[in-house]
Amino acid sequence: MLAMCGLFLLAMLVQVVGFKSSCGPYDEFLSLYGADSVLHGRIPYRDFWTLYGPAQFYLLAGFFKIFGVSTLGGRVYDALIRAGIACVCYSLARLLTSRRWAFIAFAAVIFWLTGIYYPAYNFPVYPATLASLVSCLFFASYFRHGFDQRSLFLAGFFVSITTIFRHDSGFYIFVAELVMLLWTSRTRIPGESTRQWAWTAGRRVLIYLAGVVLIAGPVYLVIVVKAGFQNVFYDLFYVPAVIYPKVRRLPFFTPETLQALRHPLSWDGRVAIESLIVLLPIFTMAATALALLTSRRSRIFPHNWQRQTFALLVLLASLFFGKGLIRVGPVQLLQSIIVCLTVLAILFGHLRELSRPVGAALTLTVLFLAVCTAATFSHILTFARVNLRDALHPAAANSFYHRCHPPAELSRARCMLVEPDELSAALEIERRSSPDQLIFIGNGRHDRLFWGDVRLYFLSDRRSVTRWYDLHPGVQTTLAIQNDMIDDIRREDPPVIALNSSWDDTFEPNDSRISSGVTALDDYIRSHYTPQASYGRITILAPNR
Repeated sequence: MLAMCGLFLLAMLVQVVGFKSSCGPYDEFLSLYGADSVLHGRIPYRDFWTLYGPAQFYLLAGFFKIFGVSTLGGRVYDALIRAGIACVCYSLARLLTSRRWAFIAFAAVIFWLTGIYYPAYNFPVYPATLASLVSCLFFASYFRHGFDQRSLFLAGFFVSITTIFRHDSGFYIFVAELVMLLWTSRTRIPGESTRQWAWTAGRRVLIYLAGVVLIAGPVYLVIVVKAGFQNVFYDLFYVPAVIYPKVRRLPFFTPETLQALRHPLSWDGRVAIESLIVLLPIFTMAATALALLTSRRSRIFPHNWQRQTFALLVLLASLFFGKGLIRVGPVQLLQSIIVCLTVLAILFGHLRELSRPVGAALTLTVLFLAVCTAATFSHILTFARVNLRDALHPAAANSFYHRCHPPAELSRARCMLVEPDELSAALEIERRSSPDQLIFIGNGRHDRLFWGDVRLYFLSDRRSVTRWYDLHPGVQTTLAIQNDMIDDIRREDPPVIALNSSWDDTFEPNDSRISSGVTALDDYIRSHYTPQASYGRITILAPNR
């Protein structure tokens, strides 16, 4: 326990050193805005639409309730989750290999979670990953202790927790563990009748399913009752299954990535090298398959429960890889990458038991990983150098001292680096509205979208006039939803509308680059609101009256 506490503190320290002080406009603030909305009595799917499960909003809202609402508070919450992931990876690896290789798994995971160029702070996939890995720990205990029913129930319980953060992640860990449960239940004890075997196997499945539905069942039932089945179905199932693949799909490599690789020592080149990590699951699965095929006679692990646990991790990494194939990127595939890092450390811990071809395949895989990790490590060093400079020079404009003592109106941006135009726009919104008034923050155009400036809602401590605050291609670009947004604006008559045109010219190789031809929302705003002030590409508008 003392060693685990030390690892947790080390993981937190690495994140403090590699802290990225700038704030992105979108992913991080989806969770922050949702949590803030929950604090103000709003209900997900009814009062604000989202693709994610409800747990992230409510857990982060509880964190805000204790420590105050701020971007920095969200970062601390996120760091605790990431440190937990690294520690659980150590525990899983330690079950199957030596302490040294378990620590290497821990180090690789925390380096990637900290140094990844686009860290997506407060992304709900991280607590879902943590709960999934904890579930694997209990499933390993179920194997280890002779099919222990308590451990089986707890494994299902953490699947349930995973599901209320990310229902898709919960589905994948459920499939992986159910397959292993059925596979290990296929053999009979000598002298056991078919009826006894079926009763034992069925009882195990029921115990596991009881844990799976214990939390997720009541939570989603309450959400459906509060928000309505149609809203929940549209947000959690229709958009991810039908709309998202069309408008968010990305290939493994874009022309920009290949072009940046020509200059590996430049910043863009390092980012491009880091993006190659999406190939790691493929290389890891190939090396693992080769190891399993060539080690049937001389088994890698001495105990059957270890082989079963390893098979569970490999299956989970494969399923997580399939999950990330729509929008291919380091963040989207990070769940699979984290499990693959653990699998690689375990295999290297048993390198002596493996054949030479397997050793060669693993060595090539690790060399590839080292190249990608070098880029990530350089990001950590860059951020660490900036953080050290900001700490040692309090008189500098962007020093921690200045950032951590902002005006009262900008307290939510405490200790963070936000663009001056964004801060000025937030102050302008606060000046033109009161906290109980609803506003709308849109883009320069809404017939074609990349994403929206969710950050401005959170920094100005204002909430959206419409549940469609998160601007998503294929959703707010449709006539039906734009008409719904117009009805909300007409009914509430917001005192401020802010339009950020920064992403109007951002194109991706998918259907989001195509205009829907629907300009109803743009036409309404132009005819009923007048520009009052501009800050860079952000325009503040007020009603014509």
